[in-house]
Amino acid sequence: MMNLYESCKTPIRVAYFGFFLVAFGFLIQNESVNVFYTFRSSIILFLGELSLKIGEFTIMNLPLIFMLNIVCKKANNASPVVMALVGYFTFVVTTMLFSTQTLNAQAYSSGFGINSVFNSPSGNRLPLETGMVGSFLVAYATRVSFILSRHRGSWSLSNLFARDTSGLIYNFIFCFILGIAVSYTFPYFYTYLQRAISFIGADLLDPMRIGLYSVLDRVLSILGLGNIIRYPFWYTSLGGSFSNTLTGQSVLGDVNIWTYIKDSSASYIGAGRFITPFYVINMFIIPAFYLGTLLSMSDHTDRNILLVEFIFAILLSIAAGNPLPTELLMLTTSPSLLVIYLVIIGLSSGILVNFEAFLGFSSRISNTVIAMPGSFADFIINVRNSSLIPSIRIIMFVGAGAFVLMFLMTMFYYRFLAFDFIRTGNGDAIVNDIIDVAGGTDNIINAGSGLFKLNVYIRDPELISYEKIQDIGIRKVVETRSGLTFELGTSSNAIARRINRKLVK
Repeated sequence: MMNLYESCKTPIRVAYFGFFLVAFGFLIQNESVNVFYTFRSSIILFLGELSLKIGEFTIMNLPLIFMLNIVCKKANNASPVVMALVGYFTFVVTTMLFSTQTLNAQAYSSGFGINSVFNSPSGNRLPLETGMVGSFLVAYATRVSFILSRHRGSWSLSNLFARDTSGLIYNFIFCFILGIAVSYTFPYFYTYLQRAISFIGADLLDPMRIGLYSVLDRVLSILGLGNIIRYPFWYTSLGGSFSNTLTGQSVLGDVNIWTYIKDSSASYIGAGRFITPFYVINMFIIPAFYLGTLLSMSDHTDRNILLVEFIFAILLSIAAGNPLPTELLMLTTSPSLLVIYLVIIGLSSGILVNFEAFLGFSSRISNTVIAMPGSFADFIINVRNSSLIPSIRIIMFVGAGAFVLMFLMTMFYYRFLAFDFIRTGNGDAIVNDIIDVAGGTDNIINAGSGLFKLNVYIRDPELISYEKIQDIGIRKVVETRSGLTFELGTSSNAIARRINRKLVK
């Protein structure tokens, strides 16, 4: 997991920055914010629009950013970047020409403006929207191609072409094959997903179905496929319908209905049901995760260093209303904690529907990927509406419960679950190996955990067993002025506690 995190660390930071830019531009233009203060300066409005568009472009291309960073990080060479770009476009074009064009519009991507009218009497052919899945497939195909291009064998293309040229050819072939495979398998995945969407839409007041929606929404968003499930419920009849008998106007979709009801003061029970869980996620569950992670660090120096970054992440979650960067961090460092997080989201969503707590948001952004549902700005403005107070009260109670549960589960995870979760015995072996490397318990002052790393403070550097470092199988060990730092991922806290326990004995 540390290898995966190291490969994805920079793109995750790019995701945080991209959502920060979108949040800045979104809040300047947000109607709820403008109720309290309206920005009239043309310079501020221009900076808001600039920030919004740059952030939008960055987020929409996160799969490509992840792919380029992975191939560059793995090979420590610039050549794979070019190979990856060629492979990615090969993969995208192949899915456009080989895939069926009979799926819903959300199954296709208009990115990069790639389209074709070849053998398509009904209109332009578009590539499939494969999100993170496609980018990771291409990234690892590029990695394999790069390795093959560096080896000369009896049947190696490197015997006929230069190494970089042979790498391009290998990657073109692999990505072409991957494109064909995805073109014929993706429709099956999409068909089952549509069945789940139809199941959810059959009863919009069923807590279990809304809980399932919330979990699927977050899983697909992590994979870069969130629009597939969001668009039908936000903007089509699957999310509900409303007809104004006075004007004869019909409104479809949860977000559209909420916006219409809010502007027209009409009566409709249930508008915002697909948005309400985001208030709990952004304002309670995500902050609980960061607070639990921060307090799990036993090394006060590392904790103080990261305090500002964690406060920024919490404020970004509350203001921006999009948990994706945090979820990507969980995916690459603690997948089992991500599963716990998804369960809490599903339970919270079901409880909200069961108690008929509904609170939507007015979105002027049709792009569901960069939408900011559940931000504090939209939450606080609705406090002024007396008819929404019961829903707001329930959201606060459910949010408080979800906060406590997520905080406790985060602490529990770092203390226990992250340490040799499948009981292989490797955890205890690592503890003993680290003590041996540090020169034994008598040479260790104490151990402290930072973010994904273990700091061991020692008395005498001369007693460090450098020859054993290569044998313990830890990815990275750094010597500091006060001791050694081991990159151990999320198990660092549990290992630090076990080392300190041995010191007491």
